[in-house]
Amino acid sequence: MSGPQMNTAMRIYMVATAAVGASALLLQFPLSIAISRANGMTIGGAVITYFSFFTIQTNLAVVVGLALSFAAPDSDLGRFASRPEVVAGLGVSIAIVGTGYSLLLRNLWAPEGLQLIVDFVLHDLVPLLYIAYWLLFVPKRGLRWRSVPQWLSYPLAYFGFVLLRGAISGRYPYPFIDAGAVGYPRVFFNAALLLLAFTVVGLVAVGIGRCIARFAPSD
Repeated sequence: MSGPQMNTAMRIYMVATAAVGASALLLQFPLSIAISRANGMTIGGAVITYFSFFTIQTNLAVVVGLALSFAAPDSDLGRFASRPEVVAGLGVSIAIVGTGYSLLLRNLWAPEGLQLIVDFVLHDLVPLLYIAYWLLFVPKRGLRWRSVPQWLSYPLAYFGFVLLRGAISGRYPYPFIDAGAVGYPRVFFNAALLLLAFTVVGLVAVGIGRCIARFAPSD
């Protein structure tokens, strides 16, 4: 998806999606810092906590990936961010952000005001926008089934990070991976279920992509 391959509609969509995601991330930052500070964290700990959420990391990856693809498509990072398998893999992760939040976390709290808006954007709107971006604009012919295990490296690395941080600080970003509260056996069981969900969604994404490519030779 180098410069000439991006039409005007695609460029506008990429900029709009990145802008929506970046705005929500910027608005969420002071809100999260305030909550963490109210819970007794230092500024440094509050910042680390903000960036410890899978939602934040994945939305940030979406924003950065779109920005690189748009602004520097011919650079090494731009070409990497534009690779169909990279976009698809990130689409799987942002889809898990939305579905996982709805199934596991949405009923655990009741955000209000600005937090409610930001919550909707990061967990619902950006996932929908990015999945639509993949469906509408990204080539799918290069998708392979073997990409699915590769996509699992991101959630695996994330689980390793939060468990290590939790063991050191005693703080976990999500209740279902809180080893101090539910124990490591339950945490690893929950992690296995989530990795299974990633695998299923990844297989579905590859299947959809290959079907679309079959009927769209120009893709």
